[in-house]
Amino acid sequence: MSLTCVKMSEDVWLTCLTHALSTETEEIMGLLLGDIEYSKDGNVTALIWGASPQSRSDRRKDRVETNPEQLAAASALADISLNLCAFFLCC
Repeated sequence: MSLTCVKMSEDVWLTCLTHALSTETEEIMGLLLGDIEYSKDGNVTALIWGASPQSRSDRRKDRVETNPEQLAAASALADISLNLCAFFLCC
């Protein structure tokens, strides 16, 4: 199945837009955090609930690299959010 729709909150969109506008001459990067929803009619929707902008660790124009600490922080945020969601769904 292929993705048919992407939904994100205004906060996530503004985070992405702000990050994109933070530089005029360099590529940006970041991670989107979310879930996939499969409907009975075959539609597949990405539900984006978080964004983790990543700053460049290398300023050379031919590179877009981030440091491991930023990636680890984004991964921790995803894990915490997933665990909180599971907790509230179980209670």
